[in-house]
Formats: sequence, structure tokens, C-alpha cells
Amino acid sequence: MRPDAILAYPDHSAVRIQADDIARSAIRLTVFCAFAAMFVMAWTRNINWDEFYFLSHVHANLDGRLDRPLQTVFVHGFRWLSWVSDHEIDQIAVARIAMMVFFAGTCCALHRIAATLADEASADIATLAFVTSGFAIAHGASFRADPMAAGLLMGAVALMMTTRMGLVQVLAVAILSALALLVTVKSALYLPVFIGALLWRWDDRGVVLRCLIAGLLALVIAGLLFMWHASTINVAQGADAGGNLSEAARVTLGGSGFLPRWPEVSLWLMFSAGGLMLAGAGLYATENKRLRVVFILFALPLLSVVIYRNAFPYFFPFAVPPLMVAVALGAQYLRGTLLFKLALVLMLASGVIQSQRALSEGNATQRATIAEVHRIFPEPVSYIDQNGMISSFERHGFFMSTWGIATYRAGGKPVFADLILRNQPPLLLANRAELHAAMRPETSNHQFLGLLPEDAAILRKSYVHHAGVIWLAGQDIMLTDGVATTQMPFAGHFRIESASPVSVAGRKVSSGDVLALDRDTIEIKGPDGAKVRLIWNIEAGLSQTQLPETGLYAGFWRL
Repeated sequence: MRPDAILAYPDHSAVRIQADDIARSAIRLTVFCAFAAMFVMAWTRNINWDEFYFLSHVHANLDGRLDRPLQTVFVHGFRWLSWVSDHEIDQIAVARIAMMVFFAGTCCALHRIAATLADEASADIATLAFVTSGFAIAHGASFRADPMAAGLLMGAVALMMTTRMGLVQVLAVAILSALALLVTVKSALYLPVFIGALLWRWDDRGVVLRCLIAGLLALVIAGLLFMWHASTINVAQGADAGGNLSEAARVTLGGSGFLPRWPEVSLWLMFSAGGLMLAGAGLYATENKRLRVVFILFALPLLSVVIYRNAFPYFFPFAVPPLMVAVALGAQYLRGTLLFKLALVLMLASGVIQSQRALSEGNATQRATIAEVHRIFPEPVSYIDQNGMISSFERHGFFMSTWGIATYRAGGKPVFADLILRNQPPLLLANRAELHAAMRPETSNHQFLGLLPEDAAILRKSYVHHAGVIWLAGQDIMLTDGVATTQMPFAGHFRIESASPVSVAGRKVSSGDVLALDRDTIEIKGPDGAKVRLIWNIEAGLSQTQLPETGLYAGFWRL
């Protein structure tokens, strides 16, 4: 055959390689776009209430107020957030960027494990499947324990499955595992994944032995670090690790029936359909029985949603990464088929839809609310709210999660009268439905268990509205027959607001005057039917910002 005749035929293998390279570049570009969207969301997206709560632990540690050791070791790694800004939202935005590093670590570990079991192109698709799976873009880098734990645990698993586990790797696995366990006890849900990694390396007993040594060393490191951390704080009564751990296990595991978070699970299934198709194909296609068992073990953290009460959206980016390893084998098995193309389309559609919805949830109202609090209180004061939204201030009261509200209701004991008398908080943020219902019972048509009637009444009697969710210590008083008696919630300087001059405790005052009042009963006299407000005096003056009283935590992903 003439040489020029050879050139007349196209090189199909070269074309195929070029097409594969283009496809891989497109997939990696998509993952990069997802990270870019997450970077923007870090600054603009609505902040969930427990991200503020997470930040409040950092400030409590800085101020010497941290009083519980369990799952708070992370505070030592985020002390620097107080240097970033005086505004809590800026601090959380920067913390979310830090969480993106852990999320990237999770993706790298997933890719490394997948590339070991399949090829590089399939590992790219496994990473894409995870990034575009339900809630990953919206919550994969939220300021919580979950992104940190996922990155640490997946890093440890990747080392166990892909290295010879020399001394450096043994130490790395031990440290990563110990830190993950200290960050959150839910890291124990990854135990089946570690067993799966051991099963995969079972033929090399030396590696298995070194992995077990790493596990024992992790427990020792975790124990020593926890004892050191506990020694640096004053543990409050009832906040010891043993009591908190047993209560958490009782409530979160098996205490809420079958599929307690079905709405979240159903949303995750819908947005993860493409990845699940390929993961199922991977489980079906492998002829290696041991690998099939490994994949089943890797799926168990996610399958805990059957009984796990706290399977909120942020839980899925923590529990899903091991399962997505199977996607690589499914992609390798189905590549080029119509089902494979459909799975890719579903992944891309999921990523686009989730990004659009999450980007639409702005934090402007939250930012304005916090700015107003700092305007009227330039120096920290004690306050009451749901979750520690003003993280640099000292918050009083129980954590008003659904779990916290249920525990409070089950106790049946009013708590706010004593709390207000003992701590004298001049600020109340009605940033949860139960608090809003207590302060605005006439406008609240709610279908939930609110505060106990005694607590709702004492809050209404002790605080008056300032702006948005912001309420200040004081009382609104109506003069009947020109007179009324009242008692302030605690001693302090209160400003008079009244359309006409009145007499307070025998002293004639006009609107704008400031009185130093104690808790003694006082008599107010003035025109019949006059409305008099006594409100905690602030130097900043009235609010110039219109803030909504509801919808502070809002959107498609609301928990």
C-alpha cells in the first residue's frame, strides 16, 4: 500500500482520544463553575440559623464564655475570624471560603479513590456527580461541622485505599480521623466506610494492620485533644460530654420514626438522579464480589437517613461522597450509551437549577438587621434570640432548634422570667417563629408548638418593638382613667415616648426624656387613654431602616 493511501483514511483512535479530552475538559470546567458559584454564594447567600450558632461558639471561646466541650474543639481553628470584620455576616462569609477548602478536599479524595478503581475520566464524572448532587452546591461549604468532617474523613479513607500506609500515611490517617471525630460525633457514621476500605485492602495484611494501628492512634489523639480542650473551659452543669452524647444519640437515632426527614430525602433523590443511575450501574456492573460489598458499605452513611433525625440538607454533602465512588465504575460501564448521556444531562441540570435557587436567597435583610443591632449597641450587651445571631454578644436562653423547642416543651417549665431577672438582657431578637408568635400573637397563624404561655406573656411584658426582629427592653402602657401602674423588667435607663407630657413616679416628663428606673412599682399619670412607651435608652436614636419582622431565614433550602 502506498504511504499516501494510508493518509487517506482518518485516524479514528486519535479522534476518539481528542473527543475524550474535550469531554473531560468540559466536565472539569463544570466542576470549576460550581465552585465559582459557591464562592459567590459564600458572600451573598442567606445564612442559616445554625451557622450563626456555630460562629457564636467561636466568640464564646474568645470571651471565656464557652461552657460545653463536646463538638466545640473547632473553635481553636477559627479564632482568627474575629480579626476579619466586626460584622458577623462577613465573618461567616470568610468562614464559608475556608469550608470550600474542605469541600475541595472531599472532591480530591473522592477523585483519587475513584481513579484507583476505574479510570481518570470516570473519576471526573464521579466528582461531577457529587458536586451536582442534592444540596452539595448550596450546603457543601456552609459554616458547620459537616464540610470539615467530610473532608477529613474522605482524606483518611483515600490514604487507606490508595497508599502503602507508611509511617507518614499512618500518622496522617490518625490525625485526620481524630480531628473529624472531635469536630462532630456523627463522624461515627463513617465507620462502615473505613471497614470497606479495610476490606478492599484485605489481601495486603500489612496494610490492614497499619490501618488498624492508625485507627487506635486516632482514638488516643482524639482523647488527648479532647481532655486538653475540656480543661480550657468551665463546663456548665448538664453540658458534660457524656450527658450530651447520650442525649444526642437518643434523639437523633431511632427516636423519630422511619425516614424522619422524608421531604429532604425526596429532594435529594430528585436532584441526584443522574449520579444514582451511574452508581447503580456501577454496583451492577462489577463482577468483583468484594468490591460490591465495599460499595454497599460506602452507601451506609447515606442510608442512615432511614432513622437519622438530623438528616437536614447540610447532612447530605457529608454522607454522600463515599457512595459516589461507585459512579466511576458505572460511568466506565455505560460510557457512550444513551443512559450515560441522560445521566450527564441530569447532573448538569441539577447543578444549574440548584445554583440558581441558592443564588436567589440573598442575605441583605440579615446584614441590615445585624448592622442595626451594632448601630444601637456599639458595645456588646446580653440578649435573647433563637440561635446566637449576634455572635459577638452574650446570648441567654436555650438553643431554639426543633430539638431544643421539643425538649423545652417536654419539660413544661417556664424559663424566661428567671432568665430576664438574672441576666437583664436589654435586647430580644424575635428571629424564630415561636418568638415572633410570642411577641405578635395577633398576627401569628402558626401550626407549631410555641413557647409556654407564661414565657410568651413575660416576653411581651418586658420588650417593645424597635425595628424588624429587634425588640428592646421596655413596656407599652395605656392610661385608663388617666393612671396606670407598672414594673420594669429590670433596672436601667428608659426613654419616655408619649404624645403628651405625663407624670412618671411623681416626676413630670415629656417625650424623649430619660429616666433611671428600678424594678419597683411605678405610677404613671396623664390624659385618659394616653399611650406611653418606656423603652431602653439607646444613644443612636431611632432606626432609619425599614426591616421586615419575618422571613429572616428564608428560601428553597429553609430548614
